[in-house]
Amino acid sequence: MKQKLLSILALLLMAATGAVAQTETLLTTITATAKEQASYSTANVATVSFSYTAGGSSAYLANWGWWGYGWSATVTAAEGYTITKCIFYDDANRTATDSEAPFVVETTEEDKTPQVNGTPILAYTSKGIKKIEVYGYAPFNVTANEGASGEYWATYYNANATQGFTADENTKVFQAALSGNQLTMTEVPGREIPAGKAVILKSTAASTITLTAATTSATLEGNQLVGTATAIANPGNAYVLNKGANGVGFYKLSSTGTIGANKAYLTYSGSGAPSFLNFVEGNVTGIEMPKAETTNSDAEVYDLQGRRVANPTKGMYIVNGKKVVIK
Repeated sequence: MKQKLLSILALLLMAATGAVAQTETLLTTITATAKEQASYSTANVATVSFSYTAGGSSAYLANWGWWGYGWSATVTAAEGYTITKCIFYDDANRTATDSEAPFVVETTEEDKTPQVNGTPILAYTSKGIKKIEVYGYAPFNVTANEGASGEYWATYYNANATQGFTADENTKVFQAALSGNQLTMTEVPGREIPAGKAVILKSTAASTITLTAATTSATLEGNQLVGTATAIANPGNAYVLNKGANGVGFYKLSSTGTIGANKAYLTYSGSGAPSFLNFVEGNVTGIEMPKAETTNSDAEVYDLQGRRVANPTKGMYIVNGKKVVIK
């Protein structure tokens, strides 16, 4: 019954809510409507602003869009959004793509042909710009579950092969590794989640953790967290993050359990499969080896080597996943 309950709790903890946007998408389409004016298919994602050379000017025609001599239009992302490319459409729906910031279309004082990165869309033929498609990444949320009071935990797998993300300022990001019978959890600098990596998230503010696209440099060497982009059956000897009888830690998943999409897990290949892998933030701790099932509701106490202590004396112990000093 205890194992079944832990399996159900693990499934609840692994369920992710909120949009998990890991691929480049069309964020908004900017359509010219008047001089220096535009409509947006999705508001508050990006803006377009105009600037001019000394003798430049612009105007608007329904058939041409924005046109003129010596003007430029720059597309800028709103806070939290990341632009990866802009596709500029001329009056005849011919296109030019800019894949590197700043995202600009411009004309010269001598030639009204719109150009991107110095190349005209169609020399001496394109007359103006009618719309701009903006591609990139929107911020998205991952749901975390409460551990100790004021702490919220989740795992996350970044399935994008090229794009990294960062967590909000109230969240710490960790990698994890097993060495023999010890579990180590190490904080990742800059709250980074590199492309193709699985991590642990800990928020001290809310159960909703916001991730945004970013350039990352962390390599997560030695990280043994395994990620899955889709929901999968237990691959064997899998451990999932959960809050159970022993506090927050990695609990052995039942043979019929599943692991949710964009989630992370650990596998244990040592002798004797433990029922629970405990960790203390930023430290090395032991793991609890199999023990008889019990209905005792009292908190279980472990020493810093992960051994259960029936009658603790003075010293430091692990109780419900937290360091406790008994004086």
